[in-house]
Amino acid sequence: MKKLIGLLTALCILFGVSQTAFATAQSIIINGVQAEIPQEMGEIIEQDNRTFVPLRFVSESMGKTVKYDDNIKSALILDGSDMYIVQEGNTNIFKISDLGQTVVTPMDTAAFVKQYDDIGGGRMYLPVRFISEAFGYTVGWDEASLTVTIDDPAK
Repeated sequence: MKKLIGLLTALCILFGVSQTAFATAQSIIINGVQAEIPQEMGEIIEQDNRTFVPLRFVSESMGKTVKYDDNIKSALILDGSDMYIVQEGNTNIFKISDLGQTVVTPMDTAAFVKQYDDIGGGRMYLPVRFISEAFGYTVGWDEASLTVTIDDPAK
């Protein structure tokens, strides 16, 4: 019985120590430059243990053009001859090339729209890691400074 209690205690301690608290991102650096989200574009939101950012902000910071189609509740991101589609409530990012090829990037959480009364309208949010990696960027995390880093490997 003492061995069983000792084993259970050890397992509780082991699992308790292995779980880490999720830290809130304080800043984002894109290709070595501190990226400040303008107030009218939204904010960093922590949800589902993910760092969500406004889709328009991160896409435009990477040189993409963003259009929103209210009829289908989707953001269309244009990057040269490629188009990415992100739909509110969907857990996939779709990339369609000019050759008609489609690449699907699955996410473990869904894109959502947050309404802002003070700036008018809503902003679509999705995890910064998934959209950045769908664009071909690498994403890092600096725990000490609570900073997300996004880098274009081509640069």
